Amino acid sequence: MNKTIIFDLDGTLTDSKEGILKSLEFALEAFGYDIPPYETQLLFLGPPIVDSLQQYCGMTIEQAEEVYKKFGERYGTIGKFENQLYPNIIDLLAKVKNEHYTVALATAKPEIYAREILDHFSITPYFDVIVGANHKEGLIHKKEILQKAIDLCGNPLIDDTGRRLVYMVGDRKYDVVSGNELGCISIGVTYGYGTEKELIEANAEYLCEDTDDIVMTLDLEEMLIRR
Repeated sequence: MNKTIIFDLDGTLTDSKEGILKSLEFALEAFGYDIPPYETQLLFLGPPIVDSLQQYCGMTIEQAEEVYKKFGERYGTIGKFENQLYPNIIDLLAKVKNEHYTVALATAKPEIYAREILDHFSITPYFDVIVGANHKEGLIHKKEILQKAIDLCGNPLIDDTGRRLVYMVGDRKYDVVSGNELGCISIGVTYGYGTEKELIEANAEYLCEDTDDIVMTLDLEEMLIRR
């Protein structure tokens, strides 16, 4: 029975904080908005930027979309590459690929940026499915993005014994909650932007401090499946 593993991008595969926050500051300054405290800026890492601008900067949706367009001017040219892979990510991707997982990406980042980032780090060949935000298709929030990724993978959620076969790996509550609601095994990583407390409150089934922990979790689940 084919197994599926779906990864988030920012805070899970790559540390993209520098490019996102610099582009956010660029966009806010362009329109004369105050720059939020650093702790608040960190909350922008994960959910759609337009949502965060409304929630944390008190903008209307029209204002937020205008600022987001300016954000894209910098992020789409410079910011997306102010970014780096977390340690041992390539080894992790190689392992799951070699073990015949269907490997997917599900990110709230626009899909065009996600594909460019994967290409930049030469990791696109590890992925069978890549899904990012696409407003024309109504793909904005994590749950619908994840649902499309699951559908495109084409593998069952459970086997004949009822064991779940799809893993969602991410660093924020949005990843965990969406994964749980869609029947995935949720793996929260604590090396990204979400806190351990956030992931526990979102009911992550596993917490992993690094890629070695992710490997051990997958190996444990494999043992359970074979019983």
